[in-house]
Amino acid sequence: MLVKRHVVSIIVDDIENAFHPVSELLHNYAEHILLRVGYPMRDWGVSVIFLIMELNLAEMGAFSGKLGQIPSVKVKTSTLKIDKGDINED
Repeated sequence: MLVKRHVVSIIVDDIENAFHPVSELLHNYAEHILLRVGYPMRDWGVSVIFLIMELNLAEMGAFSGKLGQIPSVKVKTSTLKIDKGDINED
């Protein structure tokens, strides 16, 4: 299966109740996370998490589906379309 890189944006509306389920899921997928940035927006009462992940499309669908089932969590994914080019270029 072809592995691709994806950008995942997660908005957590109820930090108190969703923090542990989201953290546990991210921990379970840690080996696929290339970048993780969290941004607590206390003035809006939400937290935003940005990820770059490396998964095949089926695994990405399973991950985002599990996130979307957590109450007060919104998730948006997009697959990066980047040509690698020649790895022997200087």
